[in-house]
Amino acid sequence: MLRLFALLAVFIALPAFSQGYEAKYDMIWSVGIKLEAEAIETLKQNGDRFEMVLDANASIGSANETTNLLFNNENGWKPLDYNYTQSILGRTTGRNFRFNWNKKSLASLHEPERAEITIPDDTVDPLGFRLQLAHLLRNGKPLPETITMLDGNDIKARSVVSGEVETLDIPYGQIKAQKFTLTDDNPDPKRKFEFWLAPSLDYQLVKLEKRDNKRLFALTLKAFKKAGTP
Repeated sequence: MLRLFALLAVFIALPAFSQGYEAKYDMIWSVGIKLEAEAIETLKQNGDRFEMVLDANASIGSANETTNLLFNNENGWKPLDYNYTQSILGRTTGRNFRFNWNKKSLASLHEPERAEITIPDDTVDPLGFRLQLAHLLRNGKPLPETITMLDGNDIKARSVVSGEVETLDIPYGQIKAQKFTLTDDNPDPKRKFEFWLAPSLDYQLVKLEKRDNKRLFALTLKAFKKAGTP
């Protein structure tokens, strides 16, 4: 009986998608030039770490986001590093960061001359923050009113606005998903960050729209599978 309880405790402590997953999206990426492509997001466990990757390739450009994270059931997901690279018409730019939770600091590896900055204990990265929200939702825990997020080269506070559960018709099929919005303290009407998470998929991202002046980044789910499934 004790062994059964121990096994149950281990199972409960596992995060959603503890075996990993692959999600395919239709992507629109507009940065002066409108690109349409397929984006693939994966989550894989490597030892005690998880690697989350969002990779997209179009005819004249590509983009890659990668974050490595740790997970524990009490605090959820914590990023260890975050890397972003984009290439358009042969011009490549990128940003690389390392989180040091012992010192509660963030280092900009692409700007080694820049001093490390102090960060709050709940700071998230722009990719893995969805895993943290999904962890809270899946376990019936309240969402924070604000999250502290790495944004560009800075750390910014974002308000989390929970919306209604909507029925979406997307390439994946018809699915119910809850809408969320991230806003600044002084919201700019030209900026918008909205995303939808599906309870039936353990709150996996099914739709995202991020607008910033004339730039647009949008994802719509078209295929999803957990690791080990056909």
